Amino acid sequence: MAASRFTCKEIRKVREALGWTLKDVLEKSKVFGLDITEATLSNWETGDTCPPADKIDVLAMTFGVGLERFYPTK
Repeated sequence: MAASRFTCKEIRKVREALGWTLKDVLEKSKVFGLDITEATLSNWETGDTCPPADKIDVLAMTFGVGLERFYPTK
């Protein structure tokens, strides 16, 4: 399933709800094997680029939320 603008906005919403900075996400996600730059994460959050599905899975694990959080329901 491809990422969408909804997905990108949710990444930021979840991060901010946790009170985490971009750097916090980068540090915590390394445990799950995500190795990206702050610029990449920022681009995902703004929707300039969208993360591949496998990266969304890692973000969900990092944030401690279900994968469905990042995909709109019909």
